[in-house]
Amino acid sequence: MSTQNAGWYAVYTRSRHEKQVAAFLARQQIETYLPLRRAWSSRKDRKLTIDVPALPGYLFVRCTLFAETRALIKRASGVLHLVESAGRPAAIPAIQIESLRTALTHTFNAEGHPFLKVGDRVRVVRGPMVGVEGYLVRVAEARQRLVIAVDYVNQALSVEIDGSCVEPAH
Repeated sequence: MSTQNAGWYAVYTRSRHEKQVAAFLARQQIETYLPLRRAWSSRKDRKLTIDVPALPGYLFVRCTLFAETRALIKRASGVLHLVESAGRPAAIPAIQIESLRTALTHTFNAEGHPFLKVGDRVRVVRGPMVGVEGYLVRVAEARQRLVIAVDYVNQALSVEIDGSCVEPAH
């Protein structure tokens, strides 16, 4: 499907159906993004790392929402609904999708930064996450925690970041 004039939309799925829905939509030529993070899984005889959804119950699609595309998404097994705002599918800003992608591919250690306080909206100005915006949720002597929120889905991703790489967002 053409992604010209396409937007990002959040799809709410049944619990633990995110990967199945993403695979189905990809087979239908719909661009999908399922944010995944690494987690430990305990088996009977061993521990291993697996990829689990970073925002449980949600995945994102990039498309132009024509009636047939919308019907195809809703028809997918495991889809509950498209996330809406004011009765219409809620467009997710592309910068938020890119922020999720960037945050999930990088890990950071941090140092305290005295002029920032909990609750401040900050922007990353250096490093591989440059341009990412979020809210500072923890300031400690050695670490800072940045939360990257996604509009309309009431979910967020939290990452540790070097305090010298962020500044207040304007």
